[in-house]
Amino acid sequence: MKRNSFKIFIALLAIIIVLVPVSMATITTHNQNMNEISKYDNGTTVFAGDNIIDKNKINKYPIVANLGSVFEQVRNGEFADAFFAIATGAVPTPSSKILSGNVSNDGIVDEFEGPGYVRVDDNQITVIPPGEFVWGYNSPYLQAKIVPDGIDVINNRTNQTVGHIDPKTMDNDTVPGDVVNAETLKYWYNHYGQGSKYTLEYCVAGINDNRTYISPDQLREHFPEAYDYSIKYPTGSPVLVYGNNYTETKVASTYTYLDSHPQYNDANREYNAKQFVKAWNGTIIPANAKGCGRDRIGFSAIPEKNAESGMATHGVCPPARSLRNAVLSLGFALPVGMDSGRDAVLYGFSPSTGIKINNTLKYPIKIQMWTEGSGAGMRIYTNVYELIPNSYVANNTNSTNSTNVTNN
Repeated sequence: MKRNSFKIFIALLAIIIVLVPVSMATITTHNQNMNEISKYDNGTTVFAGDNIIDKNKINKYPIVANLGSVFEQVRNGEFADAFFAIATGAVPTPSSKILSGNVSNDGIVDEFEGPGYVRVDDNQITVIPPGEFVWGYNSPYLQAKIVPDGIDVINNRTNQTVGHIDPKTMDNDTVPGDVVNAETLKYWYNHYGQGSKYTLEYCVAGINDNRTYISPDQLREHFPEAYDYSIKYPTGSPVLVYGNNYTETKVASTYTYLDSHPQYNDANREYNAKQFVKAWNGTIIPANAKGCGRDRIGFSAIPEKNAESGMATHGVCPPARSLRNAVLSLGFALPVGMDSGRDAVLYGFSPSTGIKINNTLKYPIKIQMWTEGSGAGMRIYTNVYELIPNSYVANNTNSTNSTNVTNN
């Protein structure tokens, strides 16, 4: 069958060559809006194997004036298009005129690691492969908004209402996303006024390679770890979406003790110290970005006359000193919300989301915190790892420890 089709193709091509003067066999460039052909908007994240163009929408022109384009299709292996042109007398613009870089002549994204993205220029469509790391910022995608008859669900990217929730029948099945449960949303609804908003789902926007946002559905499907991370951190937090072939290299290691201050209730202090560790353990901060700890971490408030509110989360300062000393040893500035003294957390700042660390290293850092023991002698540890690409020469980093964890 393939041999017969090829014979027919050659026969038709011979007929065209005889009928059409050689002088007319010139490649002609035809202008067309590339956005009409592309299946994806400019900046959309795509993966190897995705089909990014609609070939049916490619402009077609009379073969008698565009024989050169048929020859170009044959030369580039676009036999299906060339056969179509000869059989119908209409020549599609050659794929080589439309597509470039990491895209086959059929519009299929070539094989490469990780998430690429579509770039639509005036004359061509191409796919840009990812760099060493892809990261952006936690941004509201779906938000609940209190309206007179209940709760509207708003797509924050389009500002369109995409659903409605009746507070009287609300349950976990009617609340979109994984950020908030029905009980919390009911509390919010009953204690806040008209127009108030609550984030139900996050996307990742403001991405470092200038692609457009990555939706919650894409995060869930292609980057489940990044999705789980995003729902634990507040709006504006950096989220590492992709990194490949890097080594977690320990660059700092510190520890402190809880010590005893019975006037502040040592049991509460130990609880708060462990909550601080929970808030910061696993936090990843890309290069040249500021990051905080996890959202929705509860602390036990203790009366404090020196605090403006009259209450303070005593017990968070020992783990804060451990974290502070680790990042200062890397040359970072004193984190926002921290003091250089023994009382490391300033009054008025949340120990988890109020403290901001600015990563000035070349690559992302990952914070590891844990405790050992209990009571006044409880030890609180902090390790900081730099996520260094394996292609980078190790002795050009700030690494001071040979303990590595490879991620492939």
